Amino acid sequence: MNSAKKVMNQQKDNSEKKENVTVKAATGKKKLGVSSGRNVKAIVLSAICIVLVLVLCIGVGIQQLGPEVAFTVNGTKVTMDDMMYPIYEKESYYLPYDEMYQAYMGTSVWESSYQGSDSNVPSSVSNKIGIKQEILDNEEEYVVLYKEAVKAGYKLTSAEEKKAESQAKKAMKGLSWVQKFRLSMSKKRLTKRFEKTILADRYKSDRQKELNKKVDETSVIKKISKKDYREYDIQYYAVALSKTDSSGNTKKVSAKKKQEYKTEINKYAKKAAQAKDFTKLIGSKDKTDVKYDKAEFTEKAGWSYLSTANLKKVKAMKNGTVSPVFYDEKAGYYVFVKMIDNNSTSSYQKACDDAVKSAQTEKYTEWLNKLKESYKIKVNASVWNNVEIGSMTTEIVTAEDLQKMNESSSKKSSSKSSSKKSTSKSSGSSKSSK
Repeated sequence: MNSAKKVMNQQKDNSEKKENVTVKAATGKKKLGVSSGRNVKAIVLSAICIVLVLVLCIGVGIQQLGPEVAFTVNGTKVTMDDMMYPIYEKESYYLPYDEMYQAYMGTSVWESSYQGSDSNVPSSVSNKIGIKQEILDNEEEYVVLYKEAVKAGYKLTSAEEKKAESQAKKAMKGLSWVQKFRLSMSKKRLTKRFEKTILADRYKSDRQKELNKKVDETSVIKKISKKDYREYDIQYYAVALSKTDSSGNTKKVSAKKKQEYKTEINKYAKKAAQAKDFTKLIGSKDKTDVKYDKAEFTEKAGWSYLSTANLKKVKAMKNGTVSPVFYDEKAGYYVFVKMIDNNSTSSYQKACDDAVKSAQTEKYTEWLNKLKESYKIKVNASVWNNVEIGSMTTEIVTAEDLQKMNESSSKKSSSKSSSKKSTSKSSGSSKSSK
């Protein structure tokens, strides 16, 4: 009974207090002026600012207390805070292409097939899966190489220390403090990261030089066919016999249009016989679908603008000669060609260089994989499995943000370039006046 009375009395007291407050508030409203209203707004704004600061401070505290570990190498922890920059670096590279992929490919750049260079990633996987593995492989490699560099007595030069600071500054350029915070990026953290990667890169370069000596370049080059890679360099005028609409659908032109194309390209072919400059047959005021371009193709690869029979005729051409017009319905073009070089070695040389580079890379990969076996590398699946490339940093730094940053950087570069030119001009004029 006493407890019930206390509750009833407390409820009654609370009701009376509310009534008193209501009466006071009602009478107080009459006294509120313009200055009081401003004070209320200031108090509200101050409260919001305090809450935001508290939230950010709590966030910082949580990160410092225990950031999630992505993987460990011989007990050395690499946290998700450490991984945010390499993730941001990859996502900011691919993000600007996403809109184009959505429009022309009907899928996002993240869902398209893998486009990276990690040999451990099968080409059949999606970009987001491949990039994720590529980031992990790269970071594991850098940690291992850094440890090896330190073990071998490598130390940063003063120039490399300055380079690390410069790279850190460049990495954060254009980012707001909120974006830096959300990306776990600071000058101190990034400078430390770049110091490690610079040292690891130097160690890697030295090991690569040693490993390159073990590659038998002669035997590698022997496998490249000089005949297959014989290159033909040409200049040509062509018009396509089909058109592609904005949706990517291809449609052949009408018979009437083909006849118009024949007339147009024949006109330019006649001009070619008399012209001093083959590249300037089309006048600036000409309205035509015939286009000028140049191309290189190899003996083995061929050229898609001509069918096999017509391509054989082009390959037989002497340097400096111009072909008749090929009305190649099978290939889908009307085209005539000027042979510039019918026996270029550029493609062969490139194929040889690529083969040697591939053999050197393979030798390094074998060495690295063997080296990594001597380390205990453990990926924290409960953390790393939650990483989804394409959504980790793309809302923090959007495609629009990246575009603005690029535009700002371009403006500054052009401004510096203009400044240098004007300075050199003024110095030149002062010299001449002397």
